[in-house]
Amino acid sequence: MNYPQRIKNWLLDLVFPVRCVNCGKFGEYLCSGCLNQVPVRENFECIGCKQPAPLGQTCRFCQPENPADNLFVVSDYKSGLVQKIIKTFKFRFVAELSNPLSRLAEKYIRRLQKRKGFNIFGGNPLLMPVPMHQRRENWRGFNQSALLAKSLADKFQMEYAAGALVKIKNKTPQTDIKERTERLANQKGAFFCAEPEKVSGRAVLLIDDVCTTGATLNECAKVLKENGVKNVMVLVIARG
Repeated sequence: MNYPQRIKNWLLDLVFPVRCVNCGKFGEYLCSGCLNQVPVRENFECIGCKQPAPLGQTCRFCQPENPADNLFVVSDYKSGLVQKIIKTFKFRFVAELSNPLSRLAEKYIRRLQKRKGFNIFGGNPLLMPVPMHQRRENWRGFNQSALLAKSLADKFQMEYAAGALVKIKNKTPQTDIKERTERLANQKGAFFCAEPEKVSGRAVLLIDDVCTTGATLNECAKVLKENGVKNVMVLVIARG
């Protein structure tokens, strides 16, 4: 656990009480008014080529190198507000922002069912976060993807499978790598399925905060499918 950072945050909270990251209103890290301003995406795209695709299905040209079957993107990373929320969540260690972000994802999922007639939980998928290496999670104090996945599992009463997939190699953070080919290489062999009997024959809904090239998500999907998972859908808050 990142104790120095937590102590720093505690001291800052004493001097500067909790305020909305956007408007500065006291009491919440993201007030309901600002949360309602966050755009919810209506369009879908392939995880590989980023071209429009029905329900985010991986197109046939990208399927050979992209094992994830569908990509669902809740909001738009181009929004300054979305960037501010995610960066505060991840890099200022504000775990409490998982609550408004999971509410935003819930809104997206319900709209998906209402407007597109698609129930993302129709195949009874396991909800699973993209895992973080234990050393890095101890340093940060939490895995942001796990907070989101657990919250959504609770909201929709779905099965949560946090330990089924683990990160076994503490690689360079993807945010520190710009080239797509290097990102792909960086994630090779990073993940391991610890509970193959639990995932075999099931569908999985993989949760993460941001998708950029999709390298991490696709590597997770690859490992899961090698262990019998029949379908891997991906849900992220934004795509960079």
